[in-house]
Amino acid sequence: MARSRPGGLAASLLVLLCLVASAAAAATPGVGLVGVDGTQFVVGGGKTVYFSGFNAYWLMLVASDPPRRGQVVAAFRQAAGHGLNLARTWAFSDGGDTPLQSAPGVYDEAMFQGLDFAIAEARRHGIYLLLCLTNNFHDFGGKRQYVAWAREAGHHLATADDFFNSTVVKGYYKNHVKTVLTRVNTVTGVAYRDDPTILGWELMNEPRCDADPTGAMVQAWVEEMAPYVKSIDGDHLVTAGLEGFYGDGAHESKDLNPWGIYYGTNFVETHRAHGVDFATIHLYPDVWLWGSGAAAQLAFFRNWTRSHARDTELYLGKPLLVTEYGKFLWDGVANRTQRDRFLGQVLDSIYASAAGGGPLVGGAFWQLLDPGMDTLRDGYEIILPEDQRAATIIGNHSRQLAELNGQDVEAVRRRRRRRRGAQRKVHVGSSSGRSRSSSDTPRLHALLVRFISLFRSISSLFRPAASRP
Repeated sequence: MARSRPGGLAASLLVLLCLVASAAAAATPGVGLVGVDGTQFVVGGGKTVYFSGFNAYWLMLVASDPPRRGQVVAAFRQAAGHGLNLARTWAFSDGGDTPLQSAPGVYDEAMFQGLDFAIAEARRHGIYLLLCLTNNFHDFGGKRQYVAWAREAGHHLATADDFFNSTVVKGYYKNHVKTVLTRVNTVTGVAYRDDPTILGWELMNEPRCDADPTGAMVQAWVEEMAPYVKSIDGDHLVTAGLEGFYGDGAHESKDLNPWGIYYGTNFVETHRAHGVDFATIHLYPDVWLWGSGAAAQLAFFRNWTRSHARDTELYLGKPLLVTEYGKFLWDGVANRTQRDRFLGQVLDSIYASAAGGGPLVGGAFWQLLDPGMDTLRDGYEIILPEDQRAATIIGNHSRQLAELNGQDVEAVRRRRRRRRGAQRKVHVGSSSGRSRSSSDTPRLHALLVRFISLFRSISSLFRPAASRP
């Protein structure tokens, strides 16, 4: 009788362990350019990727001073340690005391090398970047500085909103776009437009236009600039940078705007523009509804997220990100307990959508700071080593969202269609007995999907070769 060889058993176990590890790794997106497939972000040939992110507008500014670069490294290390995989930051600083662009077409190399360093560190820590190209507001220059440059050159422009329709100013902006996108990183040697670390380009932070409340002026500007960006960089994604305010166009739920005010943008129509790959909203209920109570702010938050997720799915067919959300900490107005509750509400809504195959597939809180960066505090900051409760909420959400990564996008769509079909068939009425919470169901579903996928991979090892696909 032949005795089984221990080496053969060990080899079989090794193969099995490798297979399990491979299947688990498949649940995490590989390094590569992010694309869009319907309402989902995808990498690696159609595998889903979801984003748990943060804002850190200051990365380039701090990294431009070499002795302070340790703070950038520490921030990325802390973010990665809590499962965060997206950072939104500025790729502009127009005029002022610390300019990237001191005059149209004139750039500060030290500042650019700060951005190089930030991109390289993001890459090293496995964190994608959403790079914003200018500002609606005067902080770090923005549209007001562009208009000032045109006036200094002898052009008669009435207001900062002439940024959107002045041929001269649009030329300045296009030159900045080209300069940034074609920049070759001095740390990595990779041109920005070729770097998979970059998720995409944001045309402007929070575009608004008082001069044209209908949104037509911003619409025309986006319709010109998004294709221009694509003409230089056809691989990366582009978004307009909207806050989500509705306007006067079709399918616009303008009654949901804070206080019913127009801000010169159209959420649906602008995100339909050629070259715009995904939609964005921001969330600041306490500021937008200043003076209102907690119940009113919660109702606004729920209506805002549900309405935009619905409109994105129905009219856009693109992914949706909450690229800014936060709650201001102010004595007598809001404390950390209230802020943490808000964090949980936002993150739960993102997870529920993502797990159910919906279009709301990620977000980025405002803002992440490293300990010791007191001069950059703005009342919204989250310092992970000093804020254990917020760090736990964010870390748990990041891990849950990461479990959804690596799914086949077609399978996600099929489940979404079945889910929506089942919801239409269900009779809405009262129910008795205890039911599982809404946040439990998508989490269990995601775990089941991963378990089935892993089980199939392992069981295929033991099937006869002829039966394997």
